[in-house]
Amino acid sequence: MTAQMKYDVTELVVEPGTPVKLTFENGDDLPHNIVFCQPGTDTAAMAMKQMEKPEEALKRNWLPDDQRIWLHSKLLNPHEKQVLEFTAPSKPGVYPFVCTFPGHALTMKGSLRVFPRGEGLKDLSFKLYLGSWKQLPDFSKLTPHREGSVPDNKIQIKLDDYKNEFGVVFTGKLTAPNKGAYRFYLASDDGGRILIDGKMVVEYDGIHPANPIKEGSVQLEKGDHEFRLEYFQAAGNIELYAAWKGTKFDITPLSTWLHPNWRAGAKPKENRFTGMPLIVKDEPVIYRNFIQGAGTRGIGVGYPGGFNIAWSAETMNLALVWRGAFMDAARHWNDRGGGYQPPLGFDVLQPAPEGSLPFFVASSPSADWPKVDPKTRTADYQWKGYSLDARRQPVFSYEWQGLKVQDQFEVEGLGTKADGKLIRTLTIQGQVPENAWFRLAQGAKIEAKDGGFIVDAGRFDLSGQGFENRFRIMAPGATLAGTNLVLPVKAGSIKVTYQWLQ
Repeated sequence: MTAQMKYDVTELVVEPGTPVKLTFENGDDLPHNIVFCQPGTDTAAMAMKQMEKPEEALKRNWLPDDQRIWLHSKLLNPHEKQVLEFTAPSKPGVYPFVCTFPGHALTMKGSLRVFPRGEGLKDLSFKLYLGSWKQLPDFSKLTPHREGSVPDNKIQIKLDDYKNEFGVVFTGKLTAPNKGAYRFYLASDDGGRILIDGKMVVEYDGIHPANPIKEGSVQLEKGDHEFRLEYFQAAGNIELYAAWKGTKFDITPLSTWLHPNWRAGAKPKENRFTGMPLIVKDEPVIYRNFIQGAGTRGIGVGYPGGFNIAWSAETMNLALVWRGAFMDAARHWNDRGGGYQPPLGFDVLQPAPEGSLPFFVASSPSADWPKVDPKTRTADYQWKGYSLDARRQPVFSYEWQGLKVQDQFEVEGLGTKADGKLIRTLTIQGQVPENAWFRLAQGAKIEAKDGGFIVDAGRFDLSGQGFENRFRIMAPGATLAGTNLVLPVKAGSIKVTYQWLQ
C-alpha cells in the first residue's frame, strides 16, 4: 500500500501441497520484498538482527541469512513486479511473511495460512415440505411430504420434481476437531438458516437471490454437534450453499452447489471509517478534527515529501510526527462524524507524552512536567489561531505568560528517505520569565550522539498499532535533565530538527 508500509493483503489461505501463483507488485516509492518463514518465526527480530552486520546485509539486498526462510522475492525497486510460483507446504500451519528491508518489518507483515479442508456432514437426512411462504415457516408445526437420507451427505435440492413452493429441512452431525470458534456460511435463493445444537448461527430469510454470502460464528466444544439447515423456495432459481470453517481448517463446503465466490467467504463488513485518504501534492494539506494522540483540537498537516504532523491547539504543542500517507477523512465524513482518527502513515513519533505542555517554569527542568488540566484547560496559554505564510504553510500562534509564540515547520528531503528532516522553528517575543524551560522530547533513554540526541521515548499504541518511538533530534543548546531533553527559553528563535532512525 503506497506510503503506508503495509501489504494490501495480510492473510493468504491455501491448502497443503497445492500450487500457488503469487503476484507481488511494489506500487510504493520505497524498495520492498516479501519473505516467507517457518511457523513461529519472530520476523521482526530476524529482520533487526541484520543490523548487527549491515555491510554484509546490504550485499544480500537485506535478505537475512536465516535457515527459517523457505521462499522469498528479490528486493523490488519502486513500481517493479515479480511473480512467485511455488507449492504450498505440506504441513498445515501459519507461515509468517514479512518485508525485511530496514525498518519495515514491524508493520509490513502477514501470514500464509496452510490449512486442509475440514470434515463434512455425517448421517445427513432431509424432510421435504410443500407450501407457499414469504418467510421461513415453523417447520415443527408442519407435516413433511417426504423424508429420507442423503447418501453422499451433501446438501442438495434434487429431491423431487418440484420447482417452486416447497421447503426442506436438512439435519445431520458435524464433528468439531477441537474446542474453539467456528464460522458458518450460507447463501440461498430463497430464505435459509443454519442452526447448531438448536442455536441459530446464520440466517438469510425472505425472498431474494443467493447473494451475498452470509456468515455467523459459534463456539463449539470438541466432538459431535447437531446440524440443521432450513430452506424454502418460492419461485425462480433454486440455489443453496452451506459451508463451515474452523481454526485449523479452511472453508469446507457442505453442499453440492458452490457459490461462485465461495472461496472468499462472506463479503467483509463495510468499514465506514476508511476509504477517503487525503492526498498531499505540491502544498501542505490541513485537517482540523479529533486526531488520536492530539486531542479534540488536533490540527493535522501533511507536507509534500511524505512528512506529517499533528499539532494540538489544546496543549499548544507538537503531538505527533509521522511519514508516508497523511489522514483518512472517512470517519469524520460518514454518519455522525464521531471518534478520533489515527494517522494513516507509518513510523509515528510522539516526542513528548500526550497532553504535556511545551513550557515550564521551575528551578530544575527534571521536575515533573505539567500537563493540561481538563478543568482549567491551559490557564497560562491563550490560543491565537494559525495563519498561512507565503508558501501556504501554517504558522501556529499562542501566548504564554505574556510571551508571543509562533510555531511553524518546514521539510527538507523526503520523509520516506533516511536523510529526510522535519525542521521546527519557534519564534518567541516578550519578557521571558526566569527559569523558563522548553521541552524538546521526553524518553526513558536519551543519548548524545553526532551533534544531536538519540531519543528512545518508549513504545506507544494508537488504535491497536504499536510504534517504536525512536528518533534523532537536534537543537543548539539542548541539555539533558533526567528523562527530559530541554532548552532554556530565550527571546528569539528556537530551531529543532527531527529525523527518523534507520
